[in-house]
Amino acid sequence: MFSKAKNITAEHKTTPSGSSDSRAALLSGTSNSSNARPSTSVIGSHTQVEGDISSDEDLTVKGRVSGIITCKQHTVTLSANSYLKGNVFAHTLHVSGEVEGNLVASHRATIHKGAQVTGTIVSPCLVLEDGSIFHGSIDMSADNELLKSSFCDAPVEIMKPSASSSTAEHPPLATTSDKHLNNSSSVAEQAEA
Repeated sequence: MFSKAKNITAEHKTTPSGSSDSRAALLSGTSNSSNARPSTSVIGSHTQVEGDISSDEDLTVKGRVSGIITCKQHTVTLSANSYLKGNVFAHTLHVSGEVEGNLVASHRATIHKGAQVTGTIVSPCLVLEDGSIFHGSIDMSADNELLKSSFCDAPVEIMKPSASSSTAEHPPLATTSDKHLNNSSSVAEQAEA
């Protein structure tokens, strides 16, 4: 016990003139580590959001959301007691709550035990844990048009399928894609007006 106190004191005594340098290094190390970790926005368990959400950082939903969540470069986590009625576009998805809508993940979607999802899941990598409930369709093709059009840098209107293209192969996805495209074009039209 005494040896620990002496070692700590000895360490402080070895750098008395460098104590401000040590403090600055400690502070800069702290700020660097916080810069290395992405920040996370949280929608609390007693919060209800009606409308679209766009985020350039990780997002955790513990409450209720009605609308479209767009977090294309980051992770969206829908916690155990969360409820989402709408669509999610994210790099990575973790779902533990209830979802009525479409989930589109460019990297991976994980539906955890206890989650209830009704809709379409589009992701090249999908994990459905035991104890999760899913009703809908799944497309794990990396060439999926909805996946490509949702995560490309080009304007979405350019990617709109022509009238001659066939949608008989994937009717639910074509409908979802058309809804997403129509939402994007209506926002653009409103901005022009």
